[in-house]
Amino acid sequence: MAAALVVRWALVGMLWTEETGPVAYEHGAIAENLLAGRGFSIWFLGTEGPTSQQAPFYPFALAGLYALFDKSTAHLLMQLVQSVVGAGLVGVVFWLARRVLPKLPSAAWTAAIGAAIFPPHIYMVTHLQVAVWAAFGVTLLFALVAEPRVRQQAWGSCWAGLTAGGLLLIDPILALALPWAWLMWLRGVAADQAISRWEVARRAVMMPAVAWVLVMPWLVRNYVVHGEFVFVKSTFGYALWQGNNPLSWGTDKIPKSSSQTLLHQHDGTLAGRNQALWAARHETLYIDDVLLKPGGFQQFAGLTEPQRSRLLEQEAYSFIHDQPQRYAELCLQRLRYFLLFDETNPKTQHPWYRASTIIWFVLSLVGLLAGGPHARRLWPIYGACFTLTLFHSLTIVSARFRIPLEPLTFLWCSLTLGPPLSRLTTAWREARTPIPAEDDTPTLSVPHLRKSSRRASRERRAA
Repeated sequence: MAAALVVRWALVGMLWTEETGPVAYEHGAIAENLLAGRGFSIWFLGTEGPTSQQAPFYPFALAGLYALFDKSTAHLLMQLVQSVVGAGLVGVVFWLARRVLPKLPSAAWTAAIGAAIFPPHIYMVTHLQVAVWAAFGVTLLFALVAEPRVRQQAWGSCWAGLTAGGLLLIDPILALALPWAWLMWLRGVAADQAISRWEVARRAVMMPAVAWVLVMPWLVRNYVVHGEFVFVKSTFGYALWQGNNPLSWGTDKIPKSSSQTLLHQHDGTLAGRNQALWAARHETLYIDDVLLKPGGFQQFAGLTEPQRSRLLEQEAYSFIHDQPQRYAELCLQRLRYFLLFDETNPKTQHPWYRASTIIWFVLSLVGLLAGGPHARRLWPIYGACFTLTLFHSLTIVSARFRIPLEPLTFLWCSLTLGPPLSRLTTAWREARTPIPAEDDTPTLSVPHLRKSSRRASRERRAA
């Protein structure tokens, strides 16, 4: 963990410049509005006002830093904090692997090392997005529900529920993983013969109940602001439309040839490559800029934010209904983007990203085949990863959407490398261990000593 932290801090230091530091996008705009007294608001779909376009955790975290430091320093501090979270993720991956695969300590070490050195996980701490927090939260949740000491205590339900609720306030789409974590929790609690069925039911209910209690204030706020129930974010229909319309590539971006040219205009240094990626990313067209600006926002006049999102959702469903073959092609394309490279995102063109993704993909496939004997323990994690992969394939995809799932996949990736590495390490240690030399000195038989010993024994008994 210490080495992982040093590597991440070093990367932040190498890439950071005050002039071209990372932009916080919608999170930063909402944070500024919070400090300016305008509340949790932003300009979105042609209207400025209270919003649920983003989950509350990250904007409030940035607002706290903006209140204490200037914006540039706040961004740098957030990256340093995210480096700590990324290093902590390494320890959580090890914890989860030890609990899910208790008979394979080598797999736990391999999974933790993978989390420490995986290039996209190192690089993600430099972006002001929720990816690193979401990855930490979902991995921590599965580690908690897999830990026997947590399940055996009544307060364990509270910790699991608080983690689940916090995860929803970070990224509500990860709600799709919560039923699988709950099933893992329920299976572990039910297997404990020391507690009654009533206690099993109580703990099973308490975990989601605590999560709802934590999220409820934000849901009440959304109802007051929008006049209807909104589950954390209001943008499902908007995101579905971005990924499914006549011009869509399955993401929120449309690539331009000029962005590819910018990718190759750098001096070869790490900072130069980062600046080229930054320029190429801003050269990429966004669906909103092509289909909504400047006059497309007029259709949203007089509509609330959820209503605007539903209007776009209806357009997406109309596209899917009218062009099912094109929709099927987009789904397959999104699946390829999700598992390999998002061709609309310039960041995925980097050779380190491509090489590491190919290695991850191959190890994942081989690990799934090798994980048969361990499927009984891994199936909730399989289910969470499959559900989220399917959801993004059907709706919209982005390079950052896979990051929260990658730490979970390291468990079965480690089934490919862990056992062979363990055997190699054992063989290497045995080869280096000196074999004790045999003593060639002949053993002399001294019968008179044995006789003396027997005589002494008889004399003692007689006495």
